[in-house]
Amino acid sequence: MTLPTALIIGGHPRSGTTILNRLCQLHPDIAMTGEFRSFLRLNVPYLEYAHGLRMDWYRRGIVSHAGRRAPTRAKLLSLGFLTVFLGRLLLKARGPIGVQEVGWALHGIFPHAKLVGDKYPRYVFSLEDLVREEHLKRVIIYRDGRDVVSSYLRMVETAWKDLDFVRRNSPNARKVARAWVRSIELMEQHTDKLHIIRYEAFCDAPRHHLDELAEYLGVPARGFKHNKVRATSVGRYAEGLTSRQVEDVLRIAGPTLERLNYPL
Repeated sequence: MTLPTALIIGGHPRSGTTILNRLCQLHPDIAMTGEFRSFLRLNVPYLEYAHGLRMDWYRRGIVSHAGRRAPTRAKLLSLGFLTVFLGRLLLKARGPIGVQEVGWALHGIFPHAKLVGDKYPRYVFSLEDLVREEHLKRVIIYRDGRDVVSSYLRMVETAWKDLDFVRRNSPNARKVARAWVRSIELMEQHTDKLHIIRYEAFCDAPRHHLDELAEYLGVPARGFKHNKVRATSVGRYAEGLTSRQVEDVLRIAGPTLERLNYPL
């Protein structure tokens, strides 16, 4: 049996990974998990790999699409997904867990799919390892750093405010801008091994960019629903950032924004 090539979608948080993942989930030939992190720890023994995923469950309460505030039924379904996945993975655990083993386990859960994968924004920060994986498709989306900072901080003040990483790190405009710059630098270092999408261009011409994505992934372009893409959040950072925060972002990210041809 020929196993499906696996796919990851990454990019700095609030850069458009969610809409890309949703479009892939709607494609009849693709099956995606959401922030399962199944490709984050590769080439380690099964017990280490399984322990890492279980710790993600207990810390975050998220496997597939269930979260801390999700109904009990959703959490149980999510935990069931993790259990089935690790059970199937154990059947292939003859050595270190790699892309093909993870792909085999996901394909067993989604037998209809020609392509299986996971969306997790912070895959972008692990590109130095992930670009070495032969059987892995890598899609990275990037967005104007000012909009990223604005959207990120809005989430910190609302949906993310009770999450552990927010409490530990106390994100601010400067910290997020530095992380955004780092994500762009990693993307640029590995351009030849990635399929890269610019968020603003994608929103402006979704059909064109989804056709290109389909060609890269080896799936029919007609399976993508380009009419699901909206450009309502492009260039709205001025509504979410103070003038001081904009100055802080430009001080840190200005050269990178300019290099990417974002108007300053």
